[in-house]
Amino acid sequence: MGVTFDSEKQMFVFDFEHDGTEDIVTLTGDGYQVEAFDKCFYYGYEFSDQVDGNVRLAFLDYVDSTYELKEHTDLTNFVMKAIDNLHNRINLYNYNIVVMPGSTSRANHFMMRYVYRFSQPKLCKVQDILNPDMDAKLCDSIRQQNVLIIDDVTTSGSTLNEILRTLRILNEDNEITIFSLLGRKDLMAEAL
Repeated sequence: MGVTFDSEKQMFVFDFEHDGTEDIVTLTGDGYQVEAFDKCFYYGYEFSDQVDGNVRLAFLDYVDSTYELKEHTDLTNFVMKAIDNLHNRINLYNYNIVVMPGSTSRANHFMMRYVYRFSQPKLCKVQDILNPDMDAKLCDSIRQQNVLIIDDVTTSGSTLNEILRTLRILNEDNEITIFSLLGRKDLMAEAL
């Protein structure tokens, strides 16, 4: 499954059946996993190395600024395919807490609604996790639960790194999984 950019029509073309050499992003699939802090993984789509920076930015803008995702079936299928892939790998029913950025995009909202089809985790904002005066109840929940971190785009990975460090201090034994809809493997490897 991949996405190409048609420069003549100035539009993105989604192909849910094939991968191609001109794809700007591809589903990471089964063979993709970055480990850090023992049990942290990253799944989603990865930008191809040959993608022009302007095309990458235009696609990120397309994903983030599409007003009504449900009216864009290609984009909703794009998100659902990635989360289905994640569910097949980790079983979303096993996750009790979801951490999301405070200023969420429409893609993040749609991802969260789709995750709720699998399970009903408690939703936490990043600022709640990084708050030095974290609520004691939340702290206890994190210590005892599996945690899923969701974001639409990973750029530098610095925020994820900070969240992971905080979560790992609180939760040494349970699963902490990172799901970013879009990113690059090398950025995650450097950040973690």
